[in-house]
Amino acid sequence: MDMRRAYYRMVGRWREIVDRPNSREVKQAECLSVLRDYIDGIAWARIRGPNRPLQFYADMLVLQELLQPTFATDELGEVAIRPAYALVRDWLDEHKSA
Repeated sequence: MDMRRAYYRMVGRWREIVDRPNSREVKQAECLSVLRDYIDGIAWARIRGPNRPLQFYADMLVLQELLQPTFATDELGEVAIRPAYALVRDWLDEHKSA
C-alpha cells in the first residue's frame, strides 16, 4: 500500500464529506470513519511482514506527521484533521515503549 497516495485519497474523501450540507457532528463522524478505514488498510498491509507491531507503530508516526494541523484552520481542519491528529497522537502516547 502506498501510504502517501492512500493518505491523499483519504483527504479527498474528507473534502467531499466537508462539502456536504450536514452538521459538523455528522461530518466529523464520517471523517473519523474514513480515518478508521485508512488505518485498517495500514494494519492489513502489515499483516504478513516482520515485526508487525513495530512497523505499525512507525506507520502511525508517519501518519501523525502527515496530519500536522499547523495550517488546518478551515472546516476541513476543524472536523477532520485536528480530531484525526488528536486520535493518532493519543494512540501513540498510549503505545510508547517504557
